[in-house]
Amino acid sequence: MTFLYQADPKREAGGALCADPAVAGPRMRFLPRDLIESCKTYRDACVLAWKHRAFSGLSESYLAATCDLYQQHVSDYFRPDEYDEKGRKRRALPAHKIAVVQQQLGNCAIGQWLARDMAVRLVEEFFAVEQSR
Repeated sequence: MTFLYQADPKREAGGALCADPAVAGPRMRFLPRDLIESCKTYRDACVLAWKHRAFSGLSESYLAATCDLYQQHVSDYFRPDEYDEKGRKRRALPAHKIAVVQQQLGNCAIGQWLARDMAVRLVEEFFAVEQSR
């Protein structure tokens, strides 16, 4: 379930859905490469995604409700520090929730970082295999 914060272009004034297929739904934004490259960890990518959410009024409690997340855990997912004030490790956003969270945030920062990280690791693996020959 995705909540649109502006008027939904697919809805007519009466509230019924338009049958016009030319009207497209909201698209997720890609963030600039330099922002993605500045992220060193998965947590950094999650923080970046939250910082650049499409609607700044989106609350953590609303995100939890629409993405079927525990509301108490959401604040951990988007905190930049890995440990809390008592020295406990913060929770990370579960992988199976990335797509729905990105849809709500309106950007692909987490997926962009994961794709970049995977590409870097594949290149490292390729060179390691080549050196072992």
